Amino acid sequence: MGVGKTTIGTIISKQLSWPYVDNDYEMSKMASLSMKELAKLDVPTLHALEEKYLWDVLSRPAPLVAGAAASAADNLDLVQALSKECTIYLHMPLELQKQRAGSSGVGRQAFAENAHDVIRERYERRDPRYRQAAALIIDTTREPEKDAQLILDFLRA
Repeated sequence: MGVGKTTIGTIISKQLSWPYVDNDYEMSKMASLSMKELAKLDVPTLHALEEKYLWDVLSRPAPLVAGAAASAADNLDLVQALSKECTIYLHMPLELQKQRAGSSGVGRQAFAENAHDVIRERYERRDPRYRQAAALIIDTTREPEKDAQLILDFLRA
């Protein structure tokens, strides 16, 4: 959360004239829920919906740019499937992630009691899996335009 999936994904999709698929919007459509209702789902239900969304995205014809739900790394079959695609991990150092994640919106349901511990636990568990699936890792500490350009250069190479 807060790494720049939507911002960077939108820049890339415009530059390449590829469709951009936003995970929160797509999941709300899939579940026939408003964004507010989606944000209120309990964590297990949200993660199940995120998995369903990502399997759907992986079945779509390329090319497209998609912001993937973070819980994808909790399913090893999805990690394997992502490793066969052009998956780009937008990495953000843990401390910066804690600052940017915010406290409301989709995926922040578990933050109610101790957001910093939840973020740390998720980071430590998911980071190695993201790295396993990624064809490219971008450290998103720069401006989004520069991060997008690094990805565009990679895709065009």
